[in-house]
Amino acid sequence: MRKLHPLVWLTLPALFAFAPDAPRRFAGTWEAKLKDKVICTITLQGADPVTGNMRACNIRVNDDGELLEPESTGDATDPIIDPKTDGDKLSFAVKDEDNGDPLKFELKLIASNRAELRFLNAPVAIKPIPFEKK
Repeated sequence: MRKLHPLVWLTLPALFAFAPDAPRRFAGTWEAKLKDKVICTITLQGADPVTGNMRACNIRVNDDGELLEPESTGDATDPIIDPKTDGDKLSFAVKDEDNGDPLKFELKLIASNRAELRFLNAPVAIKPIPFEKK
C-alpha cells in the first residue's frame, strides 16, 4: 500500500471544508431589471435539490435577441421543475402554458450576487439576461 505525503493529508480536509455548498449559493431572490423596472423574479431555496419559482417573466426580445420592455409583467408564479446544480450553474425548467412543453433555463452565477439566465430551448434567440440577488 502506498502512503500519502503528510502534506496531502493536511490539504485534503481543507479542500472539503471550504468547498462551496452549491445549492445554498443559489438561494435567495433574484431580479432582472430593464430600465429600472423588474421584469422577472426567481426565488430559490438552497435545499438539495434546489426548489423555488419564477414570477412575472413575460420576456420580449427584438430580432437580435435583446430585451424589450414587456407589455405587462403579471403576477403569475410558476414552480421550477427538474432542478440540477453543476458547479456555478443551475439548470431547471418551467411549464409553458402556451406551448405545453417546459421552457428550459440555466442560471449561471457570475458573482455571489450576480447571475445570468440563459434560455436553453426558446423558440427564438435570446441573449443571456442579467440578474441580481436582492
